Amino acid sequence: MSLTGPLLQWGSVAVAAAAFVVVVLLWGRLARRGAVALVARAVALLGVNALVVFALLISANNHFAFYSGWDDLLGANADAVVRTTGASRGTETKAQADALLAGTTKPTGPRGTPVDGYGDRVQQLTVTGASGVTSTALVVLPRGYDDPSQASTTYPVVVALHGYPGSPKQWLTALDVRPAVEVAVKAGQMANPIVVIPDLGIPAGRDNECLNGPEGQPQVESWLSNDLPKAVEASYRARTSPQAWAAMGFSMGGWCAAELTMLHPQQYGAGIVMGGYFQYDPASGYAPFPKNSPEAQAHDLVAVAKNTPPAVSLFVASSQDDPESWPTTKAFLAAAKAPMSVTSLIAKTGGHRSDVWAAQMPQALVWLGKTVPGFAPSGTPQP
Repeated sequence: MSLTGPLLQWGSVAVAAAAFVVVVLLWGRLARRGAVALVARAVALLGVNALVVFALLISANNHFAFYSGWDDLLGANADAVVRTTGASRGTETKAQADALLAGTTKPTGPRGTPVDGYGDRVQQLTVTGASGVTSTALVVLPRGYDDPSQASTTYPVVVALHGYPGSPKQWLTALDVRPAVEVAVKAGQMANPIVVIPDLGIPAGRDNECLNGPEGQPQVESWLSNDLPKAVEASYRARTSPQAWAAMGFSMGGWCAAELTMLHPQQYGAGIVMGGYFQYDPASGYAPFPKNSPEAQAHDLVAVAKNTPPAVSLFVASSQDDPESWPTTKAFLAAAKAPMSVTSLIAKTGGHRSDVWAAQMPQALVWLGKTVPGFAPSGTPQP
């Protein structure tokens, strides 16, 4: 019996309902006095509640695809297969390499305020720009950022995008990006980045798909592609080359990362897509534009990959039984071609949940340092 099939879902609901009816019908007998009756009542109530919780968990798993099957639930995921298609990284000239390091050496904008419990290295920056959107972003500074000896050092930027429902704090808890980055940096596998984690709840609770809404609605795509980078470059010693900016996300955030990289290559030269998708899929309660409109066609990333692929690099992680991610990911990988470069990490099984993406992140960061020039490590591995 499939973990995600309707038979188990509705079967568990039916069993829970039947158990409830049986307890109601037998309650007169269970209500007798004595230790035996007391134990029987306790067992009956606990049993009904356990069956209800089980049915709810099965229904939630069917909706969100946390676990794709029994093997996934029991931790028997198959090894993932890595493939690279499209363009390969060339060799930079000295002038090109120097340009990758260019950035803001003397920030003029205000820094964010320290976030309680995280020290000065995690700050909250409020960003308002030409889009008219005002939102916040957590900024995770590299270790040693405020060391006087590093006063002229510039840093590449990773913009980490959460899913829906979700919040920026997921990148500091369930998918803690900080230790993953520090391990890669200490191993000499990537340059030390500034990690920017925007709050995508614009407004709070809305699944906006990181897109510009109609007139009078938030212009989220413009905020992410223009306002946020300008604010970061004004307030921190951030590199300004597109090859030193990467968007990374999971689930809806994975879609956002792909969208920003492929449609705004002048700002984002690379993207990391974990459990994301590649075609516009509006939520039932809010649609920035109609599904078959010119705007929707422009945001069909499968068509973009096939017809007008940009010169960007993407790392795409998914599993073949993830219903949220795999259908459009499969189509995207089949369409991808030069000048775009795509490295895929595809497993046979795997759910749509944070521990899967957390396990993929170290490999994605190593790929970033190896593939995208602005994130290339300098010097030898650190002790």
